[in-house]
Amino acid sequence: MKLDPALAELLASLDPSAETPVEEMTPDEARATWKGEMAAVAGPRLPVKSVSEHAAPGPAGPIPLRLYEPLGAGAGPLPILVYYHGGGWIRGDLDTHDDVCRYLCHHAGCLVASVDYRLAPEHRFPAALDDCDAATRWVAENAVSLGADPRRLAIGGDSAGGNIACGVTLRARARGGPAIRFQLLIYPATDLAGESESRRLYSSGYLLNSMPFYVASYLGPEGDATDPLASPLLAPDLAGLPPAFVLTAGFDPLRDEGKAYATRLEAAGVPTEYRCHEGMIHGFVSITGLIASAEAGLADAALALRCALSS
Repeated sequence: MKLDPALAELLASLDPSAETPVEEMTPDEARATWKGEMAAVAGPRLPVKSVSEHAAPGPAGPIPLRLYEPLGAGAGPLPILVYYHGGGWIRGDLDTHDDVCRYLCHHAGCLVASVDYRLAPEHRFPAALDDCDAATRWVAENAVSLGADPRRLAIGGDSAGGNIACGVTLRARARGGPAIRFQLLIYPATDLAGESESRRLYSSGYLLNSMPFYVASYLGPEGDATDPLASPLLAPDLAGLPPAFVLTAGFDPLRDEGKAYATRLEAAGVPTEYRCHEGMIHGFVSITGLIASAEAGLADAALALRCALSS
């Protein structure tokens, strides 16, 4: 396995001593810093037919949603993806993942509803999960008015958002709805209690250097990392969950737990496609404006989504 040459050059050019670790920032500082960084490396804002702002009722008040409608959509309701952004549960918003949502909308030909859930440490587990669960149920219940087909509802997210997506599917299974056709998991965190080989190898020098801090911020001192809604890899049974596409990166601390989750889904009889982009690092689908080769992961995700929701 070799690091992508453009990424290797980028990582070699960085001076860790010139950057303030996220652990030393206030939540507002961490969010503002990352928002600027994400804007600097984002891919192009692909054209869509429309972008509209909505709000779903949530357990702590309205949950902002941003709805993307693709160009060239034919008559009739469209499939829809409810998307949960990454950011270590402590940062990220509708803007940090605008380019990713536009890409999926444009290339998968589906509506995308991006969820602006509550963030830690002000709102610890399961606040983010509660918001995303509520937003997904609202989208399902209001699909017709949104121009969506409730029979072709997918959910997905990257990193922390992928972790939340796993929790939403577990809740939907336990509750008996809403019916989720497909789950799109982009380098998901699936085991907040474990310590894999990839975490040992790549937790320093590959941009995701603060995973223990993110987990501690999300769970808090009283949180249980073994709760399956926080660590879906530890769920005793994954049977009956929606078909999945799981994307990982070769030099990502979360690689092994993403692969392990895909393996467990398959073993439980869940149709699962697993893809590892070996030369990439965590967060690579969000740096397509800087590393052109990173787009291949988004292309894989969009194709899997289009195929899963095609009929």
